[in-house]
Amino acid sequence: MVQKKKEILVSKLLFFMLIGSFGAFSNFINLYLEQVVGLTGSQIGFITFAGLMVTVVMNPIWGYVADKTGKHVLLLKGAFLSAVVMGALYGRSRHFLLIVIVSVLFEGLRAPIMPLLEYLSSNYCEKHRYDFGKVRVFASWGFLLVAMTTGFMVAGLQVEWLGQSFNFPSFLSLEVATFGIFIAMHALGFGLLFFLPKQGIDSNEKMAKNKHAFGRKDVRQLLKNRPFVFILLLTMIGFMGVESAFSYATMHLVTVLGASESIVSWVAFFMVAPELILLPFGTVLMRRVGFKKWYVLTLLTMMFRLSVYAFATMPLLFALGGGVHGIMIVMHVTGTVAYIRKVVPAHTLGLAFAMLASSMALSRAFLSFFFGWLYENINSFAVFRVAILLVFIAFVMAVKSEYLKEIGNEISAF
Repeated sequence: MVQKKKEILVSKLLFFMLIGSFGAFSNFINLYLEQVVGLTGSQIGFITFAGLMVTVVMNPIWGYVADKTGKHVLLLKGAFLSAVVMGALYGRSRHFLLIVIVSVLFEGLRAPIMPLLEYLSSNYCEKHRYDFGKVRVFASWGFLLVAMTTGFMVAGLQVEWLGQSFNFPSFLSLEVATFGIFIAMHALGFGLLFFLPKQGIDSNEKMAKNKHAFGRKDVRQLLKNRPFVFILLLTMIGFMGVESAFSYATMHLVTVLGASESIVSWVAFFMVAPELILLPFGTVLMRRVGFKKWYVLTLLTMMFRLSVYAFATMPLLFALGGGVHGIMIVMHVTGTVAYIRKVVPAHTLGLAFAMLASSMALSRAFLSFFFGWLYENINSFAVFRVAILLVFIAFVMAVKSEYLKEIGNEISAF
């Protein structure tokens, strides 16, 4: 019982720290590069492209090493520590070429964090019969709280109460908002990892068995696993189409629509608040609605969300468009994780999650570069309009898919 509480609690806190750091970093990095460093949209897109292409290469390598050695927790410690060090170097870089080099190291060394954390946490949940959604929702809490407080600290806040106006001045620079919070939360995450068992959930005997059993043939089998490849492609086109376009949201809102940096706080609130309600019940919701139907429903709401982004000229309306974000997160966190655990052998799950992360990075690399070009040479609205077409392709894939239906039925029957 004590071990269960420790493993589940530490998993929750790690997701809070990791995704909470993204609430600051991902929301402000592009704006920081544009307004503080002075880079163009194409340059920002190339920096994202270069860093993520390294992630594409490194994730399978990290996944292979983790499954081969069984040292998942040790590798996770190294990745968290590397994020702290490279984040500090990234924040001190001011020239385009140097930023590209640092970004490559930054992304490559921290690449295994999310797949390894999802692998370990979902294993703990399976071991203790605990709903993974109830762990993963702490990531949503982290993102919401950090994004909202950071936005207000950067832009300040004015509150009207009983005829009185209360002004809270800004006191946080874009540089500290982007990198300082990221570094601090990864340092805390690194410390939390020392409370996990050294070899995750597996006994020494099982680890030794997997160490000898795992080999190149398993990698080839994953690449030939059609249901697994299908979910990778669906994620790359649909989920990452939205995520890649959204990475330009802060620039679009502040630079183009003229909103204050505090809009980041409201975007985070409307986007993540529904997620806090939906995610803990994700498994129940998907079973009641139907596994495949949830994917189809999600992709429809993603097209609606992007349509609001593509045509709204009021920042508040843009923020409200993110209200359906929670449906997409349930699809990805509850649905895709359960799907992969069903179609992939247990001893290659670490590599499978790494390949998922790698495929997402590959998609985001090319889309971010392309969207950066659109932002600079056409306009920011074009970013979201093109993303609608990508999600429509994913929608057609989901409607026609037999894998979602067959495997979804197996998951629902479990």
